[in-house]
Amino acid sequence: EVILGLPYSHPMDLWSVGCCLYELFTGNVAFPGRSNNHMLKLMLELKGPVPKKLLRRALFKDNHYDVTDTFSVIEEDPVTKKSIRRLIRDAKPSRDLAKIFTRDSDMSDAEKKKALQLADLLDKMFNMDPEKRITAAEALQHPFVVDRVE
Repeated sequence: EVILGLPYSHPMDLWSVGCCLYELFTGNVAFPGRSNNHMLKLMLELKGPVPKKLLRRALFKDNHYDVTDTFSVIEEDPVTKKSIRRLIRDAKPSRDLAKIFTRDSDMSDAEKKKALQLADLLDKMFNMDPEKRITAAEALQHPFVVDRVE
């Protein structure tokens, strides 16, 4: 919401909690971008395109999208070292939290189950549409929170 210049409220806090949980579990920052534009690119890689209804209200849309609402990532040209814009026409998710969290082959079945529960919870916390994002009350009832580890 902040990067796009959208109104924000309590749903943004759940996104922040998701970022903290991701970092605690992996030891890495969820969206380690060098700029707002780069962080938005990483978010799109995880969640896919920003809903059109949000883009219509986004005050900072022009910083990240062209006139056809196509995401444009700002990168450094490797030869000239100048900033260039590259359009990403089909922003489909390319990162899968379930695969990331369970790639350790030494995990027990119980650990794998908990990791998959966390991936599901984070998927709900990282919903691009704040109106569809999981609420705090719902998150507290999620199996990742309420199920005991065996």
